[in-house]
Amino acid sequence: MNKTQLAELLKVNLRYANPQTTNKARKAGKSGAQLTRYIMNQYLLSGVIFIAIYGLTMFAIDFSQMPGFFTYYVALFGIIAFSQGISAIYNVFFESRDLAGYLPLPFRQLDIFLAKIMIVTLTIVPFTLPVLIVFIMAGMRSGVFVVLAVVLALILFVLYLSLVFSVCSFIVFGLTRTKFFKKHKQLVTTLLLVVSVGIAVVGILVMNSQSGDMSYEMVDRGTIALLLPFFYITTKPFSLVALLSFLGLIGLNVLSMYLIKLTLLPKMYEQLLDASPGIVSTKRKHKPNQSLRQLLFSYNSQLIRDPNLIMQVFSNSILMPLIFIIAFAVTGQFNLNFLGIEFMGVCFTVGIVLASLSVNPMSFVANIISLDKDNFLFVRSLPLSMTMYLKEKFRFACLIQLVINAVIVLAMGISFRLSLLLLASALLGNLLATYLLSLRYFARDYRLLLLDWTNISQLFTRGSGNVGLVLLMMGTIFVSAILLVLYSIGVMMYPFWWLNVPIMLLLAIGGVCWHVYYQHHFWQRFD
Repeated sequence: MNKTQLAELLKVNLRYANPQTTNKARKAGKSGAQLTRYIMNQYLLSGVIFIAIYGLTMFAIDFSQMPGFFTYYVALFGIIAFSQGISAIYNVFFESRDLAGYLPLPFRQLDIFLAKIMIVTLTIVPFTLPVLIVFIMAGMRSGVFVVLAVVLALILFVLYLSLVFSVCSFIVFGLTRTKFFKKHKQLVTTLLLVVSVGIAVVGILVMNSQSGDMSYEMVDRGTIALLLPFFYITTKPFSLVALLSFLGLIGLNVLSMYLIKLTLLPKMYEQLLDASPGIVSTKRKHKPNQSLRQLLFSYNSQLIRDPNLIMQVFSNSILMPLIFIIAFAVTGQFNLNFLGIEFMGVCFTVGIVLASLSVNPMSFVANIISLDKDNFLFVRSLPLSMTMYLKEKFRFACLIQLVINAVIVLAMGISFRLSLLLLASALLGNLLATYLLSLRYFARDYRLLLLDWTNISQLFTRGSGNVGLVLLMMGTIFVSAILLVLYSIGVMMYPFWWLNVPIMLLLAIGGVCWHVYYQHHFWQRFD
């Protein structure tokens, strides 16, 4: 093995593991060794943060006497590692688009894949370090000699990571070999990334909801039988059950590595060359007798099919309202079917709030023009009405936002068991707010037009930067919470017509003024 070549491959793949972090560092002027150190420090910081957040809680729990909490934390960080592993494998193996560049270079396939595997492992480790702490603390609290407890914890941690990596590898590389993937690469890859994040969020929320009522006396929770072998090995390392568990874990890891060697490695290089985006192009089928509107709709739909774009939009503008809904729904304590007609205005405002959370600088409608890249300049040179072109683009993006937000509101209404009248009020407020906010962010995209971007995060951070995005999101949540609380108190104190009618009139006047403003200051410039 050439250590120099391996080191260089590690540096290259480190930049692919988290494109957002790499792009942020490059914007700050970092390159070369300085860029490598910055990315490594980010992973180190992530690990420290995770240990700091969960450390205090862990020190208060005697894991040697509470197998339920032991298996809970192992499962919790396993879910996080699964989500992170899926994303890292996709970015490092598929999104990097670097395999073709290695063909004329004197790199061995083994070194190339070893470097990628090591970087994937590096991205998972910071989010699973609390598991190592759990292993160590459980062993020490059980009276195991400190050195032996640490050594056993390290061995178990390696076996734990190996199993997580194996599961992620089988899922990702198994899917890419299917005929469906070869026909719909972008769709399957996007669903894979979105579903992995969704599983992580839902899994964590469901596990937290099952914790039961906590009193001053610490009570253990239900155990996860599948993870009990880790508990036996750390707490009773010299028992027969621990020995059998240890042999079972080693056997499972050996089996998974053998299956990877037997089923994935032989054709992995050819598979990655065939499946990596940008290496193999597909010919778009010609559809005769299409109108210009149909052609533009098809073109715009192609623009948003990039898996990285969809993943970023999902995680930054759709995931947050879904988390709120799921977090309250899984507790089973938010049955709101008792609310009366006086809460129509409140529900209407809730719809507006949900729209403001999902329609932001990171949504489809806020970036649909810049997604054209150089095509926009080409279209502008054609004898084509820019008003018509942009209106078709806005209509397409706004329709997507309306569908997404309608699904979110319906999910909220069903989860909280709202009456049909209140659900209709929330849906109406959401759709109207979605349209008005789409006008704003579509015009913003044109005002901050960026056609030479190389990473999608460059579009998201236009105008305000990362800090501005965070402040916007936090400010929206804070202000919305205050307004909803005040509005709810008001409708319980005053008659229906006294409060709801004036607020609805103000909202209607404001909406009309908003629409007229953008019609006059944005659309008329193209006429």
